[in-house]
Amino acid sequence: MMKTMRKRFEEMTTAELHKATAEFESELPVGHDELPGRPMNRNEQQRWNRMKKKIGRPRIGKGVKRVMISMEAQLLKDSDAFARKNHLNRSQLIAAGLRQLMAG
Repeated sequence: MMKTMRKRFEEMTTAELHKATAEFESELPVGHDELPGRPMNRNEQQRWNRMKKKIGRPRIGKGVKRVMISMEAQLLKDSDAFARKNHLNRSQLIAAGLRQLMAG
């Protein structure tokens, strides 16, 4: 069985484009609050609230503070290579080095 090739949207004529996108032309039903769709039920609201808590970077310790430092170019290149080899990002490498130095 041969697979039919579809044209890319930018290659279609106006008539072909209208036909290809006709399924998206219908309006969404409007709820009592004048917004499209329907209100979430209790189960959906609970799932949404759980998901919202997971959005963003995880908090580590008391949070994260961005700092700008100056470093010799070759040292930065070498440290990035070391971090990559050890499956760390730059921040993790620097934090580990600082902890080790401060531990004595």
